[in-house]
Amino acid sequence: PPPAQVTLQLFQHPTSASTDRRRMLRRRMLTTAAKAAAAAPAAAGAAASLAGKPTLLKSAAIFGSANALGFGISAATGSHLHLDLIGTGVFAVAAVATAGADARQRCSAGAVALWAVKLSSFLFYRALQTQHDGRLTEILSTTSGAAGFWFISFAWGWVVSLPHTIAAGVPAAGRPRFGGPFDVLGLGLFAAGLLTETAADYTKWCFKADPANRGRFCDAGVWAASQHPNWFGNLALWSGIFLLNVPTLAADLPAGAGWLRRGARLLGGAASPLFLLSLFYGQATDAIANQAELARRRYASDPRYAAYEQRTPLVVPTIASLGRLFGR
Repeated sequence: PPPAQVTLQLFQHPTSASTDRRRMLRRRMLTTAAKAAAAAPAAAGAAASLAGKPTLLKSAAIFGSANALGFGISAATGSHLHLDLIGTGVFAVAAVATAGADARQRCSAGAVALWAVKLSSFLFYRALQTQHDGRLTEILSTTSGAAGFWFISFAWGWVVSLPHTIAAGVPAAGRPRFGGPFDVLGLGLFAAGLLTETAADYTKWCFKADPANRGRFCDAGVWAASQHPNWFGNLALWSGIFLLNVPTLAADLPAGAGWLRRGARLLGGAASPLFLLSLFYGQATDAIANQAELARRRYASDPRYAAYEQRTPLVVPTIASLGRLFGR
């Protein structure tokens, strides 16, 4: 998900809470995030200047610098055009900066960069058409709100990119040869996820652009197989990047690293898809924010929506939902 969507998921609260309580909680979150956002880029940059520039610190410095730039533009101009261009586009910069010379690492960097350029380009084009995202008006209307937005964007980017970044820090000499089962499976899953995410975004864009669909929910194309196929595609492609990097993460490098160190690398890499899985299902079930409830209210007058919600899985398609998609 782009940073704008992640921020909305983390800043919205269920409608059962009172308006005053929601505002108070949001104010506290924004104040805390603002303080962290002010310190994070400087700390990351200072840490990365240390000898050796470990890849995790290098990644933090790149994400921190880019999001600090985004915050500066937001605070100075109030524009919404740059939000996803910077927040998502920086993935490509961080990936290329940690590409290394190993074939698997370069392939991983290329996959991350391809996804980031594709998604940030689409979201920037969409922003040029709409000019303004009304969902973010309240959050970005204050300096503390903008700081909170860009700190979440920084944290999201750094965590999601962990499979590639941690693998980049493993010594290159002696890495497992590229071309094994994990490489094939990882690249295949990445490609499937990228195609699914792209198809979901393009289908919904075209659906909304048709005046005949005004006020209707989208169940066209891949949206017939999942209520959130774009999230599924994103989860699949990052799971693929994790699998692609598993041979490196699990390698006995440096020599005698032991299972504790190798296990820690694998768990760190797995944090990316696990974080996305919890985030997506949290929002799909209204554990985070209240998007599902809002959708039910919006389409309450359409009896087809209740049937769609009942038969269509939240994120991961089932055999039955895929059968309906390809049986059309």
